[in-house]
Amino acid sequence: MASSTNPSIDAISIRLAEANDAAIIRDLLADLVRTLKDGETCGSSLEDILRHGFRDPPRFEALIAEADGSAVGMTLFFYNYSTWRGCLGVYVQDLHVIDDFRGRGLGRKLLAAAAQRGREFGCNHLRLSVDPDNTLAAAFYRHVGLEVRKDEAICQVSEAAFERLAGEAP
Repeated sequence: MASSTNPSIDAISIRLAEANDAAIIRDLLADLVRTLKDGETCGSSLEDILRHGFRDPPRFEALIAEADGSAVGMTLFFYNYSTWRGCLGVYVQDLHVIDDFRGRGLGRKLLAAAAQRGREFGCNHLRLSVDPDNTLAAAFYRHVGLEVRKDEAICQVSEAAFERLAGEAP
């Protein structure tokens, strides 16, 4: 990852990740976890990222932001289908900008690039979820124009409970 040379935001490029970027994605995810949850680790291994992001078809895409040839941020996203809208959408799973590059508009540029990529595939909306304790991120998302939905809540079943539920299928 880049040092604190702080080039202009206009000198930062954003590109679609390729398979040889899997280690960069893993490292940026680890840095994201470091900034959010002390002591936790990212569950995605290099092999997981390669297996899911760089297969045919890929299960997610990532955009990498670079300054002077070093990764300084990324967004990882996938496409979903909204029955209410009758259209595809972009779901941003992760958005991260390294500390030295925050507050300069790069997060907004990464979200815009993900929206633009989605628009190329016919998407008409972008969604994400934010940890309720991450008030800085929530404020940033509101500033960018995302609205906090009050009419729905995220529900999830994981690990052993997921396996039990899947085991009930006919």
